[in-house]
This record gives sequence, structure tokens and C-alpha cells, in this order.
Amino acid sequence: MLFKRADFPKDFLFGSTVLGGQHEGSTLGDVLPGANGNQACGHGGFNPRELDLVREAGFDCYRFSVKWAHVMPNGRGVVSQKGLDYYDSLADALLERELRPCATLYDNTLPEALADLGGWRNRDCAGWFSDFTEIVMSNIGDRIYSVAPIEMPSSFSMLGEAQTSGLNENRAKARMMHHLLVAHGKAIAAMRGLGMTNLGAVFSLDLTSSAASSPDIAVELDDILSQCFLGGVFNNAYPDVLLEILEPILPTAWRDDFEAIGTPIDWCGLRFNSLKPIDPNALTSIQQAYTKELPIYLMENGENGSEPPHDDKGLNQNLKVVQKTLELGTPVKGYFIRTSGKDNLPALETMLAGSSVSLPLAQPAGAMHEHWNLVADIGGTNTRLGVISNGKLTDLRKYPTGTLPELLEAFHSLRDEIGTDPRAVVAAGAGPVKDGTIRLTNANLDLSEHDIGKATGAQHTFVINDFTAAAWSVAEITGDDVEVLQGAATPPRGTRLVVGPGTGLGVGALLYSEGRYHTASGEGGHVGLSPRHVDEVEVFRAARHISPDCFFDDTLVLEAEMFLSGTGLPILYQAAGMAAGQANTPVRSARDILEDARAQTDPIAVKAAHMFTTHLGAVMGDLAVVLIPSGGVFLLGGVAEKNRWLFKDAFRDAFNAGGRFSDLRRSFNLYVSEQDEFGIVGANNFCKSALAR
Repeated sequence: MLFKRADFPKDFLFGSTVLGGQHEGSTLGDVLPGANGNQACGHGGFNPRELDLVREAGFDCYRFSVKWAHVMPNGRGVVSQKGLDYYDSLADALLERELRPCATLYDNTLPEALADLGGWRNRDCAGWFSDFTEIVMSNIGDRIYSVAPIEMPSSFSMLGEAQTSGLNENRAKARMMHHLLVAHGKAIAAMRGLGMTNLGAVFSLDLTSSAASSPDIAVELDDILSQCFLGGVFNNAYPDVLLEILEPILPTAWRDDFEAIGTPIDWCGLRFNSLKPIDPNALTSIQQAYTKELPIYLMENGENGSEPPHDDKGLNQNLKVVQKTLELGTPVKGYFIRTSGKDNLPALETMLAGSSVSLPLAQPAGAMHEHWNLVADIGGTNTRLGVISNGKLTDLRKYPTGTLPELLEAFHSLRDEIGTDPRAVVAAGAGPVKDGTIRLTNANLDLSEHDIGKATGAQHTFVINDFTAAAWSVAEITGDDVEVLQGAATPPRGTRLVVGPGTGLGVGALLYSEGRYHTASGEGGHVGLSPRHVDEVEVFRAARHISPDCFFDDTLVLEAEMFLSGTGLPILYQAAGMAAGQANTPVRSARDILEDARAQTDPIAVKAAHMFTTHLGAVMGDLAVVLIPSGGVFLLGGVAEKNRWLFKDAFRDAFNAGGRFSDLRRSFNLYVSEQDEFGIVGANNFCKSALAR
């Protein structure tokens, strides 16, 4: 060898790279024939002697790939603990030998189950890859020196997926390329959310000429792949000269993805064919067009995956180029050698002799932390934001809801205070949800999942109806959280119905199937309400003069919410007064009406409160017959919490009054929920379920 470690800067890293088609469990056994042959396969261990050889040769770093299918056999869902344990042991073994673990999470080997779902042509693959990244790095990220989520291939054939042909081939390729970039950005953001640093991207390139790094020569998709990857990651755009080819065949709204694709990275790896000498102008061209001041690491690869030669000629040539580029100011910070056989190890050991670099071996102490989620209960006046760690509420803040910018600023401020992006955000509010946007009726604003993601940096964002959250609030409810009105002391597992009279009348259902809960959304608060007794007919007739638009055609059937809610009770009070001959019955608040009813100081208030409680009980009984909630019927919300006296015998009797089906109604378990912040609890339960899918 012509060079020694002393010929390079003190912080220059030399690494061993063992990527390229290996099985999980193997380390250097298939690239070091002279090593002990006791290598592992599948989910087994590894041969420590193979790592010893790397350390003895004087390397600083060890670059390995994580096999997606060995951690998650189907690419999503079930996690293999044996797969995680392997990488956990490997990270520890490398650090014991003072080798910096450098991981690549995807080296163009896709789990077969995901290939069957369209592979990288399927946009969902990017989200699944982000989930895989979180699982792996939550386990070993504290011991990893550097991570590249994806090694960007130089040709589509390297993606290992069946290709389409004919007119659709370029369209499929464009989507694969774009979704691979989206996956890269999402994975970087996921690791940032864990507090990780030293994150980068690796690109397979032709470094034999500067022209190969220029987009001006691109003609076909395979020719332009590297420029698209570089442009997407570093310039937040595909090169202009390529758009004539790409724009007609890229996914809809592809430009919006560059916010994720361009998530900042800390270094750039350039993987090249080690059988051909590097052109220093190629490195300069890439730096000027893309990487700017980012550290660059050069990574050898044999031609078509073959091994590099056993002589030192090619390595000497390339190290000479590295020295030249360093003199020109190009920030090359390391060189990863694809070691091949015992014959070249003595030469490497001589070259790398001397003290190692004084750089950290792994992530700084305290850098890693557990994910946190943000859940929001958005009301017309106030918004509650809850911080969730380990599934538990650790902090609760209250903000004025205000305008959309003010609401998003509250999200952003809490994120900045914590210092990292949440893994997920769930926002629950009163209003219909469509296409990822909720129209918050009482706050008079629209809130989208995109808005939330932009404000918080969260990888997963969900907007849900407030009674979807209310339904989820009883998913984990216990006997300690309820007052029993009828039935079992502890709510049994099964489908559950929730009803909550508040500003409006909310209804939600939590369906239990195959061991899991699922929500069903609806507008149960707007079912019809009609007189239960003759003396109530005049009350309904009077209500038509107050709220004529809320009646069903020319009948006496009224929307239930118009009597059975905080806004409806004053209407019911006025109608009861008019029916009793008081033409000028005053408009009173629900709170005042209920206080007078409880004190028995106002006969009209007593009448209104009795109608309120019996009609609410009857509606809940009707809904229970429809749903058959074997897990219980739950009354929740502010009215129930503050006015328990309303929900006694008359309420229960009305719930059970079902004619031939009265016995069925009496068989239902009936509870008042006593959970604090049920909206926050429900949003958290929804979040846990959504992330576990």
C-alpha cells in the first residue's frame, strides 16, 4: 500500500462495508474466506472472530444492512424478536471492539409480502418503511454511529421487483422512484423524532466521469435515476431538464411530497464501482450541484456485486483521488473498503496501523428518547393538548382554540418546547371528517391532517370526530371508572355504546370484533324524538314555533339534539312554558334550568328536566336495541358528570321501557363514565390502535 492513516486528516474514517445480498446473521463469513466458517444464517448469532478480523485490520467503522423481512417478515404488523435480537447483539459486539456501527436500513431487498402488494409502486410502502425504521431504531438506535435509511439504487433492476412492460413501464418506474424517496424522508423524520443524529443517504453512482453526474445527458429513466434521487434529497426538486419525461407519469400531487423528501440529512454516502478509478471532477460536480458542505463518505462496491480485486492498485488510485479532492476543499470524511479475502487484510492492517480517530462510537448519551404522541381535544372555545409517553398522559395544556393559525401555533409551540417531533398527532373535534379534514362546527374552521403534520413534523396525523374519541374513551375502562346504573360492576369486553349530552347530543359506537375494537361513526344525536305522553304533545307543538327547521316535515317528530343537549334544554324549557300558558317564557341557560329543577323552585324547569331525562333514557334504550352493546352502554359528558341526580329511577325506567323487548333492555349494562378528560383519553386510545395496525 502506498498510503497510511497518517496521510489523511485525524478525523478521517476508514470503514469495512459488507453490503450486497447477504443473509441476516452473516457478517464477514462470505466475504472473508479465511475466517472461521462458523457463520450464522437466518436468525442465529454471528461469529465474533469475523468482527475481530475487522478490528485487527485497523478499521474504524463497520457498515451493515438491516434486512426488513428479518425484522418484520411481512413488512408490517408482526415483529420478529429474534431478528431484533440479532441486530441488538451485533451492535453490542461492534462497540465492544470499538468499531462504529454504521447501518443501512434498506439495501434493495423488499419483503415478498409487500412486493405482492405492489412494492414501491404502492405509496403505502413508504409509511410501512417508516414504521419499520421506528421499530429497529427504537431498539438499537442508541448504539448506532450513523444511519442511512435507504441505499438509492443506480438502476431499477436493483430494486428486486417484477417490472411491468409496455406503455406502463415508465409510469411504474417513476412511482417506484418517487415513493422510495418519500420513504427515505419519512424514515429520517422518524429517527429525528427519536433524537437521533448523524443520519444520511447513500447513492449508487458512476464516479468515473463528471458527465455521469450531470442531468443534462439524461435520456431514459434508468439513466436519470441517480440525478432524480440526488435532486430530490438535496434540492427538493427533480432536475428541470427531466420534468418533460417525469411529470406526466409521476403520482398525483407529487410536488407536495418534497417537504418530506427533503428532510435535512447530516452526510452523503457515494457508493461506486471499485474496479474503475474515480474521476475527481465527478466528486466536485456532485458537491457543487447537490451536497454543498455536507460530509461525503466514499463506499466501494464490486462490479455487479462481484468482489474487488485482491491487489492494491485500485485502492491506491482511489485514495490518491481522495487526497487530491481534500486538497481542493471537498469535505470527504471517510472511505469504506469492501474487504475481500485474507490476502488483502495484511496490507490493510499495515495501512491502517496507528491510533484510531477520536470520534464518538455511537449516539451521544441521552440523545435517544422514547417516542411521544400529541393528542388534542378541540372545543369551540378551548383546546386541550395532551402529551403521551409510553401510552400514558404526562402533561396536559389548555389553549384558546381561536383561528386556524392560532390553533396550529399552539401545536407548534408545544412541539418546540419538547424539542422533537411527535410520532403521531390525533386531533378530535365536533364536526364531520372528510378526506383528512375536519370541519370544526363550533370553532368555525377547517383543520386538516396536512396542516397538523406541517405544524408538528409528526409522521402520523389523524383528525377524528369528537364522538369517535368519546367511543374510544371506553375501550380500556374499568369498574373504577364508572357509576353502575344497571348490570355488572365491571364493564365486560364487547361492543360498547356511548351517548353524551353536551353542547350537542353525541353518539358513538365501539365495535368489538376478532379481539379488537373498531369505531363506527354516525349522527345518532339527530334521530327523531316524539311525544311519549299525551301531556307532551303541546310541548312539541310549541317547539315548532321556536325551531321549525328541526322538525321532520309536518310531523311532531323533532331532532333529538334540539331537546337533549346543553343548547336544546333551553328550547325545551321555553316550549314547556308556552304549553303551560306562559306566552313570554324567558330564555334561560341550561345550568340555571337544572339548578331550579333540582331545587323544585320552578315547575316549568321541573317539567323540562323530567322530559329531558326520560327522553334521553328512551333514546339510549332505542340505540342499544339497534347495536346490542354487550360491552355496555355509557353516559358521558359534562351534563352527566355535573347532574347525577337526573340519572336515577326515571332515566333507567325510560331506558328499559321497550314493550316486548323490555327484558332485552334490562339485560344491558348501563353506566355513567367517571373518567376525567374523556376526549383526551379517547384520542390516546385511538392513537394506540391506529399505530398498531
